[in-house]
Amino acid sequence: MEFTEEKMRFYIFMRCKLGESAKLIHETLQTVCGVCACSSQNVCRWVREFNEGKDSLSDCPRPGPPKSCVNEQTIASIKKDIDEDPHISERELNDTNGLSYGTVHTIITEHLGMKKVCARWIPHLLTVDQKRERVRCAKELLNMFGPHRPKRLTDIVKGDETWFPFFIIPQERLNRMWVDGQ
Repeated sequence: MEFTEEKMRFYIFMRCKLGESAKLIHETLQTVCGVCACSSQNVCRWVREFNEGKDSLSDCPRPGPPKSCVNEQTIASIKKDIDEDPHISERELNDTNGLSYGTVHTIITEHLGMKKVCARWIPHLLTVDQKRERVRCAKELLNMFGPHRPKRLTDIVKGDETWFPFFIIPQERLNRMWVDGQ
């Protein structure tokens, strides 16, 4: 017969009402349940509560969201918030969704598979070989248009600069953004 926590609590309640000590109850539980028995601290706590007049076998409600708050709805809500602002912090996510920091972190890393990376683009100078390759590609494109072919310069994109959207966020820690972690 398997002893669940509820059955152990009932057993402790009955033995406590018979006047047995917490130590004796715990030893008996260990004999019957082995390693599955609850700890002596739990037995002592339950015996104390039962001796103080508690007659309910269920736990009192605990503050905060339930452990089962990781569900499709909360995952979708966090995903929506990250899609709207990839720079949002975990603290802002737990404030807006009413979840703990650990729950938000678990949803982001395990359920959504995301990680936070630096979003700042750092320009690099081209090496001599990269410059030569650019010139070679440009000459090849120009040779494609012979002297008697129509010149469609609008079909050729040529330039010395690369344009990327660049932004600077005032605080360096906010310069990180959530991306797919795979």
